[in-house]
Amino acid sequence: MVPKKHRLVSFLMGGVFLIISSCNAPSSSQVQTTLPGAIWEQSNILNMTFTVPDTNARYDACLDLRLTKGYAHSYLSISLIRPEKRDTLWLSLAGQEPISSGVFTDYRFALDTTGFSANAPLHTWHLSHNMPEQTLSGIAMVGLLIKKHGHGER
Repeated sequence: MVPKKHRLVSFLMGGVFLIISSCNAPSSSQVQTTLPGAIWEQSNILNMTFTVPDTNARYDACLDLRLTKGYAHSYLSISLIRPEKRDTLWLSLAGQEPISSGVFTDYRFALDTTGFSANAPLHTWHLSHNMPEQTLSGIAMVGLLIKKHGHGER
């Protein structure tokens, strides 16, 4: 039989190990907006606010799109406004590796692979489509993902 003193030490050591190994801060943040009827009006500016896990880190950013079969173009042009930066993006769907799930096709595009500094706990990015049509059909969801720069790379 193990003396009570040794059981207590073993229990405390196990607790310390669990606390140390399970307290990692999150390394990413994600926000998504579902577009009713899979329709995106050009005047509908998506204001997407996400929480920054660590304001001292650099982050890579990705744009997530969920398209329906009703999307009739081979590209998407987006106007993106974020703190201290404004971009117009031309995203080609050709040559991408989409994920198909039933009636939806999901795409992920890298927006900032050099990394950006997030110096505030909340960031708001504004997105609008920049396509020739005012009404764009077939976009069911738009999302943003940020993850710590270099996190998950080998």
